[in-house]
Order: sequence, then structure tokens, then C-alpha cells
Amino acid sequence: DVSVPKNFFGTNYQPPHMGNAYAGIQTLHPSGYMRGNICSQLITPLIIDNYYIVKFYVVNIQGYPYANNNLALNFSNTVTYTLAANTTLNLPMHIYKFGNPVIIDTLNWTEIMGIYKANGTEQYITIGNFKDNTNTKIDTTNYGFIGNAAYYQIDDVSVEPICTPFWSYRDTTLAIGQDSVLIGPAITGLNINWYDATNTFISNAPGIYVKPAQTTTYTAVEDFCGTTYTNTIVVTVQPTGVNEFGMTNAELRIFPNPTTGKLKFVNNNLIDTKQLQIKICDVLGREIKQMEYKEEIDISNLENGVYFLSFYKNSQLLIIKKVIKQ
Repeated sequence: DVSVPKNFFGTNYQPPHMGNAYAGIQTLHPSGYMRGNICSQLITPLIIDNYYIVKFYVVNIQGYPYANNNLALNFSNTVTYTLAANTTLNLPMHIYKFGNPVIIDTLNWTEIMGIYKANGTEQYITIGNFKDNTNTKIDTTNYGFIGNAAYYQIDDVSVEPICTPFWSYRDTTLAIGQDSVLIGPAITGLNINWYDATNTFISNAPGIYVKPAQTTTYTAVEDFCGTTYTNTIVVTVQPTGVNEFGMTNAELRIFPNPTTGKLKFVNNNLIDTKQLQIKICDVLGREIKQMEYKEEIDISNLENGVYFLSFYKNSQLLIIKKVIKQ
């Protein structure tokens, strides 16, 4: 009944994220009964004041009717467990996905990653849902009723020392009337102080949501591994909403739209494409990529959804076009 990639605890065919096996635990039951957690001893205890990058991957089991948030990893110096029914293993959530979303994906492995600064006593890791039902967000997947619960497979768990930042800070674009945009690396565990254009402190957080009325520069001061890094992020406010503006379709055509990957441009020679830049943003205004103009570009690596292509020349915004990736 229990095998890989197919087993009793899921109706979907699920290969491992790495290797040839994975673990599975029940993370929620409507009555609070029957929680599962997995635990492992570290190869060596963590070293005091050292930083570690921690990752694990989860996928929701298709066949169970629920999904939940609070999927987290805890560090401890002893093994902690409970055998009591309707009792939550109340542990600190040291590593969890930024924003702590409900994870409903039953097809793709979702990465949960964070940074952890050690106190030097940690010898074990435990993965599970450490909040009771009242403090857990619950969603209904409607994928089946193998069990009246939420069940996740877990794979590829790693705890590795790190002392060089691999994340970056990107400028982004916001349209007037658009919802706020997220700036920052959005990795839990980072110690980042945010300041606005007047050098007024905003918050200490890995990432923040902002909605300036005009183009604004934000400053992120990050303390990591004994070094202080200062980064600036420019949020450019466009002079229009998320609707298209600029040249009409007769003057600039994009096809196919919707697309599964490749986009072609036809401008009928009405615009000089020399030094023309294309910036691709998602519906939240976050810049996905920037490139020089080509008559054909490939966006097959982007997730399905709506994107806005902004065409710039000499830093001047000329056109915004909406495309749908499906």
C-alpha cells in the first residue's frame, strides 16, 4: 500500500523531488485528532551564531479533502513529541514559506526555504504543523475523500551553513491604482531594516509591501553573518493603470496572445527598435525579467497568468501591452 511514486495515501502519481523515496504526514484533521510530524537528528549540532540555509519540499496529497498553512521546521536540542489525542505539538516555527500560505499544489513540489541563526544547542529538526486548528488556515481541495484530513508528502530536507547572500534586490514597477507590490528577498529569517525615501524606518522584515503615489526609492539595511549590506530599491510608478496604453494594435501587434511560450512582435516600422528595452512585470508590478527588443521572445518558463510588457527607450516608457501565458 505504501510505495513510490504511487501509494494508498494519494490518488496522484508523484515522483520524489530527489532520490527514490519521500515521507508523508497528516498535518490537519477537522477534529484536531491524528497529527503527524517527522523528526531527524542532525549530523552535527549547529554552531552558535552561525547562519544556515534550510530547505524542504512539500506536495499536497490528491485524494485528501483539505490543505493548510503552518507547514514549518523546528530546531531543538531534544526530541519533542506527544501521543495524546487532540493535542498539538506546540513548537516554534523556525522555517516556513514567506507569507505562510496554504499550500494546495498536488502536482508540483513546493519549496519551503528560510535562513536560521543558530544558538548552538540545536541537534534535531522536526517538520509538521505546530499550530492548533483555530490558528491554522484551512482550504478545501475537493480532490477526494481518502481521509478526512490534510496530508502532505515531504522530501529533500537540507540544513547547510551559509555566509554569502545569494538573494538580490530588484527595482520594480507599480501602476497607479494597482495593488501594493512586494519588495525584498522574501526569505524568512533575514534581518532587514526598511526605510522610505525620507530615511524613516518602516519595518524589520525580509520583504515589505509598498504602494507609493509616485516613484520612490526604498533602502534595505541587512545584517548578515557579521556584515552590514545596504541596498536601494526603486519602485517606479507608471502614469496609468494596468490597462494597455501607447501605440494601438495596428501600430504594434503581439501574437499569439494568449500564448504557451513564444511571442512575436510586429511594429510596422513605426518605431525605431534600436536600443529598445522590454520589461516584463506580473500583475502585482513585480519585474520578472528585462531584455533587449527582439522580434520574438520566449516566456515559456513563466508561470501561467497575465503579464505586462513595457517597452522603454532611453529610459522613457513608450508602450505597455498585456499578454496572457497559458
